[in-house]
Formats: sequence, structure tokens, C-alpha cells
Amino acid sequence: MESADAFLDSIAVNTHVEYTDSAYADVHKIAADLAWLGVRHVREGTPGLAAPLSSYVWLARQGVKFTFIIRGNIADSLHQLDLFDAAAPGSVAAVEGANEIDNFPVRYNGLTGEAAGFAAQQAIFAHVRGNPRFANVPVYDLTGYNAAHVSQRTGAADDANVHIYPQNGEQPASNANGDMWFAWGLDGLRKFGLPIVVTEFGYYTMPQAGWERIGVDEAGQTKGILNGLFDAASLGVTRTYIYELLDEKPDAQNANSEMHFGLFRNDHTPKAAASTIRNLTAILRAMSAGPSNNASPSYSLSGMPTSGRSLLLSGANGHSLLALWNEVPFWDRATGKPLNAGSVKVQVEFDHAMRSAALYDPTISADPQMRVDAPQKMTLDVPDHVILLDVTTDVKPGG
Repeated sequence: MESADAFLDSIAVNTHVEYTDSAYADVHKIAADLAWLGVRHVREGTPGLAAPLSSYVWLARQGVKFTFIIRGNIADSLHQLDLFDAAAPGSVAAVEGANEIDNFPVRYNGLTGEAAGFAAQQAIFAHVRGNPRFANVPVYDLTGYNAAHVSQRTGAADDANVHIYPQNGEQPASNANGDMWFAWGLDGLRKFGLPIVVTEFGYYTMPQAGWERIGVDEAGQTKGILNGLFDAASLGVTRTYIYELLDEKPDAQNANSEMHFGLFRNDHTPKAAASTIRNLTAILRAMSAGPSNNASPSYSLSGMPTSGRSLLLSGANGHSLLALWNEVPFWDRATGKPLNAGSVKVQVEFDHAMRSAALYDPTISADPQMRVDAPQKMTLDVPDHVILLDVTTDVKPGG
């Protein structure tokens, strides 16, 4: 069972400090947005382009931990990685190979295509593993190659890596038409026997009808991202990087979907998804404060549909956090409008009376919506997004 603290640390976000002509130009605002979210892990390209090294170092001194993507000029990018580490020791959380080589082809040592990507990845791995300062820094694999043609990643990566973008406004893991975006993305990597990270995952807030990565409204983005974080954890993903922190530039005419992936708008005001992540991280931090919890409640669920999902997180001071959600459609791709499915009634029954339970809906607040003393059986309305039941297990049978 994963801990609430580990789940909290698994939440990450993509940023673009080098986009100095965009909302990312002000690193002070980036730091403020991350602090407001309660997220410290970001994914970035290595320094050395438009933004000075000092911008990245300043963010590191505010507590930001970087996963750095190695850029096309491998030698220079690795040099920039080393310069950053010397200036901000302990701030590199991971190093990642080339980004989406199917979309952004690489060249390396006279090679092109996948051969270039694999050779560069081995060089990146050798550099990081050869530096004692990076002894605890994992190397993430490159993305954009066909995993079906590769049998192992020994000497190339510590973690397998994939990007997942649910299309057609669909839920991340369960859809009535059989689409399972997270399972499809992860299953082909399991043969490597490595931990798996998802370094890009998201929805853009540009409501559309039709097919292929269509946009949704803010409520749809919120549900998709929230559910996706829990889907990822339940499927064994160790860290999920939401794409992305900010809408990069104004796009009032909705002409460019790439300008609408942000958790925050271009003026740094939070969208509904940002507020939900803030509520979620606050709940998780509260569950993680204090001595770890060695016991978890024994429970059963009745009334969960096949589209229903659950995940139990261990907390501190006798707390456990039970996540429940129903992955039914939240977007009508034919009309480009939201679907608001009703909740399903699910009965949670514990093997004995708990000390207390509190119900949270992070899309609404970081405060509980309901508290119950000494519950043994509860009926909950489970919606199309994650709700959280904080259960305290101090009371023992006959106690």
C-alpha cells in the first residue's frame, strides 16, 4: 500500500523556464504558482537556451526539484546539467533522455532515428551513473520510440517512461468503448522490469467536438487530471508530470490548443484544476503529518460498478485515505459539451468500528464535507471524479 506522503511526492508538473517570451518569463511567479499548488517537482529542459542558469538556480533555492530533459546537443546539455548541480547541489531529482523522438528527431554520432536516440540515451546514462554526485538520481528513458522492438533497457535507463494524453475527452483509464489510455501506455513497458514514470499527461481547456485529442472545459480538465493521478498510482507509476503549469501565451480566439494545457491561465490565475490540485496536496500533507501508520483498515465495497475504482493510501497517526471514483464519461465528443453523470451509491463496510471518518471532495475544498464518529458501515455517493475518505483506525474490536 502506497503512503499518502509518497503519493504527494509523485505529483509533478511540466514547466518551460526557457520560454522567456511567455508567461514563464517571471520565475518569481512560477515559484509562487508551484508553492500555491503544493507541488515541488518540475520537468524542464536543461539550462543553456534563452533563460540564464541563475533562473533555474533561484527556483532550486525556493525548494523546486528538477527533472532535466537532455537536449539535442548531448555534450552541451550534460555540461549544463553539471553546472546546475554545482550551483544548486541536491536539486536534480532525475535526468531524462530525448523527448518524443518520433516528433522531434535526434541526431547523434552520425546516427539518425531510433538508433540515434538509443545511442544518446546510453551516453546520458553513462554520464549520470559515472558521477558520484548523481548516485541517487534516476535516469528516465527517452520517449517516442517503439517499445515493441526493444527487449531491455539495461545500461540505458533506471525508469521506463511514457507520455499519455487521453483523446476524445475521455477518462484516463476506463471508457465504455474500451479505450484505456493509461493501460495502453504502461503495459508495453512492463517487460523492462523497471519503475515507470509518466512525464507528460494532461488535457487542454479548449472545448471541442470531434476526434483526436480534443479539448474539454475546465471541469473536464479537472476531473481528467485528478482521476489520472490516482489511476497512475494504482497502476504502479512512481511519478506523474502534469502538462503543464501555465497557458504559455494569450489565445483569445482559441486558435492554438498548445496554449491551453496550463493548470493556470496566462495571467497566472488558477483554473479549476489548479485549485483542485491545491486542495489535494493540502489533504495529503495533513494525512502525512506525524508518525507513520502501521495499520490499515480492512474494508469491503458494495455497489461499485465495473467503471468504479479505489485506492487506499496509508497516512500518519492512525489515518488511512480511501480514494473512490467512477470513471464514466464526462465529455460528449459529438457535441463538445460536458456530461454530468450522476453519482453511484457505494457502501463501505469495515471489519469493526473505526474511530472516525471524514469525507473530502478535492474539487470543492480542502475541508471535509462530512464527518462521522465510530463508523462501521457507510453509504457514499461516488461521482465521476475522486473523493477521499479519511479513516482513523484507533478503535479496536471490543475496545
